[in-house]
Amino acid sequence: MRGKKEEFAFENLQRVFEQTESQPLDPERRYVVFADLHMGNGGRADGFLHNSALFNASLANHYLPGDFDLILNGDVEELARFSLPGIMHRWSTTYELFNRFQRRGTLHRLVGNHDLELMESHDERFGIQEALRFTYKGNTIFVVHGHQTSLFYSRHIRWIDLALRLIANPLRIRNYTISHDSRKRFAMERRVYRFSAARKILSIVGHTHRPLFESMNKSDSIKFEIESLCRDYSDAQGQRQVEIEERIRGLKEDLRSLLADPDHQEREESLYDAALLVPCVFNSGCVLGKHGMTCLEIEAGEMKLVYWFDSHRSQRYLRYRRYGAEQLGADPFYRVVLKHDSLDYIFSRIRLLA
Repeated sequence: MRGKKEEFAFENLQRVFEQTESQPLDPERRYVVFADLHMGNGGRADGFLHNSALFNASLANHYLPGDFDLILNGDVEELARFSLPGIMHRWSTTYELFNRFQRRGTLHRLVGNHDLELMESHDERFGIQEALRFTYKGNTIFVVHGHQTSLFYSRHIRWIDLALRLIANPLRIRNYTISHDSRKRFAMERRVYRFSAARKILSIVGHTHRPLFESMNKSDSIKFEIESLCRDYSDAQGQRQVEIEERIRGLKEDLRSLLADPDHQEREESLYDAALLVPCVFNSGCVLGKHGMTCLEIEAGEMKLVYWFDSHRSQRYLRYRRYGAEQLGADPFYRVVLKHDSLDYIFSRIRLLA
C-alpha cells in the first residue's frame, strides 16, 4: 500500500508519461543526455563555473562533430538564484553551442525544478518540454528530470526559490539541494524505480546529481561485477584467470577509494528493497563534479555511462588500461566509458524481472 507521497509521485509521473508524445528512437542517430548544469552568473556561488570549460569542449569538439542529439534533462539554468539575462551574458559561448544543436534540430530541452519558470513563460527561444518518450523495438525509454516525484517541491517551490535568492545568494552559499540529502535522494530514486518497474519501462532521470546505471550506483556496480568475475573464475583457465585476478584487484582498489571518499559515500543497504533488482532506472549524474562530469550516451542500440574529466585535477582513470581513456584533442580533457550494455539485454531483463 502506497503512502500519500508515493501515491502523488506515481500519479504525477503517470500524468507526465501520458501527456508526452511518443517518438521512435532513431537507430541511425546518437544521443547524449546531460542534466543539472545549474548555470549562474560566473561568481563564486555558480556551480557550473568549475567544469564549464570541460563541458563546452565536450560539446564543441566531440558531440557536435559526432552528430549527437543533445538532451538537456533539466536544471540547465539556476533561475532560483540568478537572473536569466545575467546567466546568458556570462555563458554566451555555451548558449551558442546550444544554438548550433538547435539549428540542426538536435537539441531537446527538458524542465527541472530550478529552471521551471522558462517552461511557464513559454519562451520560444528554449522550447522546453516536461519529458521525452522514445519507443525502441516495442519498448519505452522515458526521460524526465525527476523533481515531479516530490509533493514538497510541488507545493513549496516558490518559497524555496525565495529563500535561495534572499538568504543563500547574499551569503554566497552554493546550492545544496536534494543531491546533498541522502534520505530525499533515495526516496526520489525509489519512486521512479517503482513507477518504471510497474510499467516495465526504462527511465532516465537527473535531479539527484548521482549517476545510476541499470538501477545501481557506482559502488553497487563494482560489487556486482566482482561477484560476476568470481563466478567466472572457477571455470576459467590459464591467461583468462590471470586477467580476472587483475581485474578484481583493480575493482577492489576502486571500491576502497570510493568508500574512503566522503563525497561519494554510499549507503550499504538495498536502495529499492527488491529481491531482484530491475535495471529500469538510469541517471546521467551532473556537470558539477569535483574532478569531472558524467552523462549518458545512446548509440547503435547501446547505453553508456560516460565520465569526462580534467587530467590536471585527476589522473585516476589514466592509471588503468582497462578504462581506455581517450583524450579530447590537445586539451587536458578525457572521456571514459564507465559502464555499457545493449538496450536489447536491458529490456529483456526488465521484462523478465519486473
